[in-house]
Amino acid sequence: MQENYNSGDLHYEEHGSGNDVVVLVHGFLSSSSYWSRIRPSLVRAGYKVISIDLLGFGDAMKPQDIEYGYSDQVEYVGQIARHLKLETFTLIGHSMGALIAARYAILHPAKLKYLVLLHPPLYMNTTEANNTLINTSMLYRYLLRSKYRNIAWKVIRCSIPGIIAKHSHDAREKSLMNIIVKAELFTDLQKMKTNTLLLVGLKDRPIYLDNLANVPLRLPVKVIKENVDHHSPIKYPTLVQNLILDFISKQS
Repeated sequence: MQENYNSGDLHYEEHGSGNDVVVLVHGFLSSSSYWSRIRPSLVRAGYKVISIDLLGFGDAMKPQDIEYGYSDQVEYVGQIARHLKLETFTLIGHSMGALIAARYAILHPAKLKYLVLLHPPLYMNTTEANNTLINTSMLYRYLLRSKYRNIAWKVIRCSIPGIIAKHSHDAREKSLMNIIVKAELFTDLQKMKTNTLLLVGLKDRPIYLDNLANVPLRLPVKVIKENVDHHSPIKYPTLVQNLILDFISKQS
């Protein structure tokens, strides 16, 4: 079963009909379609899968009068959970979506069975995040700083469908600064009470591994390092789905 919903201001896709629910939160510039290679295995395993479009991304509403920060997106995820009358569920986030998922877990621990964080940005502070992004390449600097960056983003969106989805200017600019660059994940992880799987790619940004080595995490956060890059849900879906299902089944 697959259904698309636009219920008022909420947009999400529902797959499967299991009693246990998995909610998927996409990353920066993406949409619910990012999970197309992961969803089928979760449905076959007996889960009902809800993949949402975050505010400003995909087919979700794109208001111009919000900050696209943690509070906006966490509340939006909460609205969908309340709309669906979800008592408890597993929350899975990728990249920026992992940051939002972690913050949701901190604020609403009783709602979650398990938390899975796939390739979240692991910055120590705002200065480090800004410097890392700007120094990535000339293309990154152009996309982040050039006055013509809106045109460049449109070209990239057409070139990489599935990874770069439709989004608003406000959502892109504000989400970057108010979620990713704020670099608050390590603070959240130190407060975590939910059983958590954190997947880190050995081919992702080296600064993530360096920071993780300097801030050891204890239970309930389980760290797994794999020889993959930032987009393993698309490039290595079998590996990722097996990690997820193995983690959930062992916790149950």
